[in-house]
Amino acid sequence: MSVLYYDCFAGISGDMHLGALLDLGVDYDELILELAGLGVEGYGVQATRASRKGVFGTQVRVVTDPNQSTHRDLRQIEAIIGGSSLRESVRGRAIAVFRRLAEVEAHIHDTTPDRIHFHEVGALDAIVDIVGGVIALDRLHVDRVLCSPVELGGGMVHCAHGVLPAPAPATLELLKGVPVKLGTVPFEATTPTGAALLATFVDEFLDDKNAEKFK
Repeated sequence: MSVLYYDCFAGISGDMHLGALLDLGVDYDELILELAGLGVEGYGVQATRASRKGVFGTQVRVVTDPNQSTHRDLRQIEAIIGGSSLRESVRGRAIAVFRRLAEVEAHIHDTTPDRIHFHEVGALDAIVDIVGGVIALDRLHVDRVLCSPVELGGGMVHCAHGVLPAPAPATLELLKGVPVKLGTVPFEATTPTGAALLATFVDEFLDDKNAEKFK
């Protein structure tokens, strides 16, 4: 049985997730070719080697046309993904991530998922991050997904609703009941996109004691 273990000691975001899966062996060219099946234009995916504290890894950056819309609702995103030529398994899993985000945002704003307008997460770069992450995860063919306690960070975060304390409300709601850590760094370490990916795909979240065996 193959197991994927997320060690989220430094948190997680959509681009961090995609970079980590490329480092695990997902082929960049095959990823880009499959992403083209999304059927949208106005973006590019840059993958470069980067160093943090002397440790090297792949840094992913999705570059988009500045004229692209940043506000989409769940129906629009489902139409983009559902109408694409992506594999059925990828379409279903990607839509599941956005539905989970919509449900959480609806709970926070006391409304229904179909009335939620995504701001940052509705932007094309976030869509590519999520769909690209699903494609990469699908290509790894893992049987089980585990995750360490998740570092959420601290400080303040600027978003469409103004300046809010990090972690953002959506991140907290998505990871409710999950082992987390706070304040290791004075900035947002886990984004709503990263939290939604974990909440959708992780089979088991481990506490510190059980996570030690994977160190």
